[in-house]
Amino acid sequence: MSKQKRREIEAYQYMKAKIDNREWLPQKQLKEQELTSELKMSRTPVRNAFLQLEKEGLIVIEPYKGAKVLSKEIDIKAFQDRIKFIELMIIHYFLKLEKEEKSIDMKAPAEKLQSMQGCSQSAQPEFENLELEFWQYILTMENNQYHHSLIMTCFKELFPEEGSIKKVLYQSRQTKIKHYQQLVAFLSEANYPYARREIRIVLNQIRLNVIQSID
Repeated sequence: MSKQKRREIEAYQYMKAKIDNREWLPQKQLKEQELTSELKMSRTPVRNAFLQLEKEGLIVIEPYKGAKVLSKEIDIKAFQDRIKFIELMIIHYFLKLEKEEKSIDMKAPAEKLQSMQGCSQSAQPEFENLELEFWQYILTMENNQYHHSLIMTCFKELFPEEGSIKKVLYQSRQTKIKHYQQLVAFLSEANYPYARREIRIVLNQIRLNVIQSID
């Protein structure tokens, strides 16, 4: 294998991993010059990697601009699967904290929740970005990084860039805020039984909202 081909594969694997792990979210602009500098390679391998990623539907090449990450389509079944997985994993996390008699510092999550309230009416994705940060802070005591990564990846995949699910999630923002306020209160007191109940309620409500909108 030639050196150029190895570099092309390296560029492709690097970018694909960033997209698959949701480190690069949909609509992120990718610049050839920045990537060549970051990867310490010429533009040709990066361009060829762009072409392969575009064939796979992961990015779209924009002439004179570079490329843009595309959103992954998620259907109703995939949405429900992720909601159920998140519920199981978070309940397990709360049970573990209760057993170990550990508590979460809720100052940062409470601040993020307040910021979410401030932008809940905006059509921009700032609310969802803050929601991800909210959960990052709540999961700060999860020592199993694999579990942590799985939960956060599923959360990120719940936020499509367009379509009926996005519309329902926008309409459900106030519902989330109401239940997240209760969750923050319970976790501040290390009241894990009530926190588990609250996470079941909010996730089930979101799931039902999405199902009813499709029906």
